Amino acid sequence: MLLGCLILESLAYIGLFLFIFAIFYLVFHFIRKLKNRQKRISKLLLLIPLIGGILFFSLGVPYIDSGETQKLNDSLEANTKLQAEVKKLNSKLTELDSTNVELTSKNKDLTADNKELSSKVEDGSSAEKDLNDQKESLEKDKKKLEEKVTDLEKEIKTLKSNISDLEGDLASAKKEAASASANVSSQSSSNQTTASTTSSSSGSEYFANCTELRAVYPNGVDSSHPAYQSKMDRDKDNYACER
Repeated sequence: MLLGCLILESLAYIGLFLFIFAIFYLVFHFIRKLKNRQKRISKLLLLIPLIGGILFFSLGVPYIDSGETQKLNDSLEANTKLQAEVKKLNSKLTELDSTNVELTSKNKDLTADNKELSSKVEDGSSAEKDLNDQKESLEKDKKKLEEKVTDLEKEIKTLKSNISDLEGDLASAKKEAASASANVSSQSSSNQTTASTTSSSSGSEYFANCTELRAVYPNGVDSSHPAYQSKMDRDKDNYACER
């Protein structure tokens, strides 16, 4: 639409130029006619620009103002669009301002959180140093304990060797005690034989303990029996060495 208006507007200007050319040619011919009456005017050179200029001008004149109007309308439409875009930009700017305020508050909160985290990191660093110190002290204590364990293991080895020596001595002592007890038992049996012989001759029996008595009387004896002794009646039921 705009291109057509521009073409018709150009035709109007071309027609105006041709009309002016025809007028100038007519004036120029009259001036020459005054000097030389034999000169004739060229009808084609006069009529074609004159008629064409009038025709082109009459066709393009209505669109001269319409082209300007169209340009003005286009300018107004563009201005309206620009105003709408300006409104959008203003609304976006307002949103950006509110977003900036929110981001500023969040930045303050993050700064405070960062300070807290920094303090916590410092506390963690100090705690880590304390833990490292405790670790070093524990490692030192561990080394000391390992040394003590080594010393104790040496002492245990020494004690084991001493125990083995004592066990050997104990075994030899047991052998000696067994031989001595065998001698004692043989002597006591001979004494018991002598005592039993004596007691049988006197009408009573004597046993040193319940083992000897049960060897003769497996179920024990009552208080009326010659072999009864009160020391063998532990429950005092007048029955000695019962099972």
